[in-house]
Amino acid sequence: MAKKAKWFLGLASVAVLAACGNNTDTAKKEETKSADSNVAETLAKFPSKIEHEGTPIKGGVLKYALISDSPIPGVFSGLYQKEASDSEVTAFTEEGLFVANSDYKIVEGGLGTLAIDKDAKTITIKVKENVKWSDGEPFTIDDYIYAFEVIGHKDYTGERYNDTFKNIVGMDEYHEGKSETISGIKKNDDHSVTFQLKEVSPSLNHVGGFWSTPFPKHQLKDIAIKDQSASDAVRKNPAGLGAFKFKKIVTGESVELEANPYYWKGQPNLDGVIIEVVNSTNSPDEFKAGKYDIMSVSTLTAIYDSFKELNNATLAGKWRHAYQYIGFKFGKWDAEKETSVITNEKINDKALRQAMGYALNLEEIGQTFYNGLRVRANSMLAPTFGSLHDSTLPGFPHDPEKAKKILDEAGYKDKDGDGLRENPKGEKLTINLAMSAGGDNEPISQAYIKYWKEVGLDVQLVGGRLIEGNSFFDRLENDDPEVDLFVAGWSLSGDPNQSHTWGNTQLNMTRYVSEKNDELLAKMGSAEAFDSKKQKEIFDAWQKYANEEAFGLPLFNILSLTAVNTRVKNLDVKDYEGNWGYNLHKIQLTADAPAASK
Repeated sequence: MAKKAKWFLGLASVAVLAACGNNTDTAKKEETKSADSNVAETLAKFPSKIEHEGTPIKGGVLKYALISDSPIPGVFSGLYQKEASDSEVTAFTEEGLFVANSDYKIVEGGLGTLAIDKDAKTITIKVKENVKWSDGEPFTIDDYIYAFEVIGHKDYTGERYNDTFKNIVGMDEYHEGKSETISGIKKNDDHSVTFQLKEVSPSLNHVGGFWSTPFPKHQLKDIAIKDQSASDAVRKNPAGLGAFKFKKIVTGESVELEANPYYWKGQPNLDGVIIEVVNSTNSPDEFKAGKYDIMSVSTLTAIYDSFKELNNATLAGKWRHAYQYIGFKFGKWDAEKETSVITNEKINDKALRQAMGYALNLEEIGQTFYNGLRVRANSMLAPTFGSLHDSTLPGFPHDPEKAKKILDEAGYKDKDGDGLRENPKGEKLTINLAMSAGGDNEPISQAYIKYWKEVGLDVQLVGGRLIEGNSFFDRLENDDPEVDLFVAGWSLSGDPNQSHTWGNTQLNMTRYVSEKNDELLAKMGSAEAFDSKKQKEIFDAWQKYANEEAFGLPLFNILSLTAVNTRVKNLDVKDYEGNWGYNLHKIQLTADAPAASK
C-alpha cells in the first residue's frame, strides 16, 4: 500500500554521505569520513535475499516479532492508522494498486496502472478484473473511489487529507459539505476511473505520489464516517487485498493471520502468520530461544551484539527509507482554518535552532549507541531519493565553538554566571525536550542534553522523564504547550515531494509555517518539475532553505537489520519497504518450528 510518510518513534541510501564540512581539524574530518565509509562496508556484509538450505514443508505458520515497547493501538486500516506498528501488521493484509522500481517509480506488475495526460490534467487508473477481497467479495473500482470519498469527507477523523486530495477538482466543495459528490472523479466502468486535477506533477509518477490503496466499500459504507475508526471493520475484521487475512486479534498484544484464499497473485505458500509484540530489551533472548522467524534488530550495541553471535539466524540488511530528526514545536494546528499558527516565541529564532544543531556530536552518538550503523544525516530529504538528495549540503556537523559564536551574536549570554545562557531579553531560558521511552533513549536523551549544556543551553526532559510511546504522539498531535522540541522520525513513501511532511499540513508536527517554505514546496509539485534538471534545482533549493531555517534538525540515516530464522526461504528484505512490491506469498519454511540457537 502506498502511503504518505508515517511516524516512527525516536529511533538511507546506498550512496555514502559526503564527508562533513566544519571548522574542526583535518584529523577529525578524516575520522568522520572513515566512519561513514565503514557503514557502507558493513552493509555489504548483510545480504538482502535469504535462501536458507533445506526442503520446504507444505504450509506452516511464520512467527513474526513486532518490536514495540508499547501496546499496538490496533487500528488496522490505512485510512486511519497513525503509527508504524499498526502499518507493520497491515503490510500483510493490505495492498496498494501499484508496484515500484528502485527509484520508487511506478512500473507494470501491480493491481493497477496509472496514465497521466499532462495537457488535459487528468490521470486514468485501471485495475485488474476478477480480483476478490479476502472475504470473497468482488473488488471493483468503486472500492478505490470510496477511499477518496471517505478521506475527503468533512466527518473524516484520520490524517490522510492533504494537498494530494485537494488537487482533485471538486474536492474542496465536497470537503466543505457543499456537494455530495466529487465532480473531478469520473467512473468509466467497473475497473477504470479518471481524475480531473487542478495541476499535474512529477509526484504522480511515483508510488506515494497519488493515493493508491482501495478499501472495502461493502464493509464500510453502512458505517458513519465519523464512527469508522472505532468500528469492527477497522479494528477486528477488516477485509484486505493482501496475502493474508485476519483470524484472531488480542488487543495490543498479538494478531493471528491466515492465508488469503482469494489473493490475486495466487495461494500463499504459508498457512498463516502470527504477529506478537515483543519488548525491545527481551528481543535477543526471544529470538535465541527459537520463538520467532523474523525480527527487526536494533542497532543499539547491547542488542546488536547479542544477535550477531546467534547461529539460528541470518542478519539481512538494507538502507531504511526513513530518517530520524529533531523537530522544534513552533505552535499549534488551527483545525477550523486548517493552518499552523506560530505561538512559541522561545524557539522562533533560527540562531538558537542552528546553534542547537551544531552543538550535537551525532558521529559519537552513532558509534556509541548504534555501532556506527546510523549515519549523521545532512538533509531533511532522505538520501534514498537518489539524485534529488543534496549530498553537498553540510547539515549540522559537530562544532560547539560555532554554536557558541552563533548564540553570542544572537544575544544568548550567561548573565548571572551559572554557566547557562539567558535569552536575549535577559530572562531564564529552559528548553523542554520530548522523547519517547524505550531502547537506549534514556542515555541518548542525556547525551543530547549534555551537548547542549556544553554550549550553555539548559535543556530538560518534559516532566523530567521520557514519555510512553502512545502518549508521546498524543502530546505532539494535541500541541502540548510544554513541548519545545522533540525527537521522532519519518518512514517515507515513494513520493519525494515534501509538502505532506514539511508543509502547512496537520502531519507536520512542528507547526512550522512560512510563505517561503510554502512557495518552495509548491514548486516540487509544479509542471516545471517534470523536467529532471529543473526538478533537481527545486529540491536543492528547498533543502538549502530547510538547512538555513533549521525548523528541524536531521539526525540519522538508518541501516535496517532483520534477523531471519534458518528455516525461512524465499525472502528478500528489499521487498518489504513501504508496502509495495511485496512477495509475501512466496515465503516458505523448511521446518515446523523456528530453530533455536545452539
